[in-house]
Amino acid sequence: MKKCISLLCIVLFMSCNDAEHSKNIIGEWECVSWINEATGTDNCNNNVTFNFKEDKSYTSKIQSDKTEGSYKITNGLLYCTPTSKMEIAVEINKLTKDTLAFTMSRSGNKEVMTLVKQ
Repeated sequence: MKKCISLLCIVLFMSCNDAEHSKNIIGEWECVSWINEATGTDNCNNNVTFNFKEDKSYTSKIQSDKTEGSYKITNGLLYCTPTSKMEIAVEINKLTKDTLAFTMSRSGNKEVMTLVKQ
């Protein structure tokens, strides 16, 4: 019984956290760091932006590559689905009204991107 109650509490907490994240993510974001943990390299170069809209659509620009699609937040993960492409998931480390940080894997390397709201 205690395990069921603990599991229910975790699920409720995650749901509340996801709702707060869904509210905070709306807006325009600009990269301030993008660290490849294997090499220590910062890939940000002030050339990465995201715009998450209330209707669950988004646009992004990474260098000259522009993308649009839909997004959702579930269980502390941000899922982005570019138009006509496969869904991508990243782990949200921090999401407040002015800071978004997430962990992702590119080519098997752990990378942490931090963005600030414009």
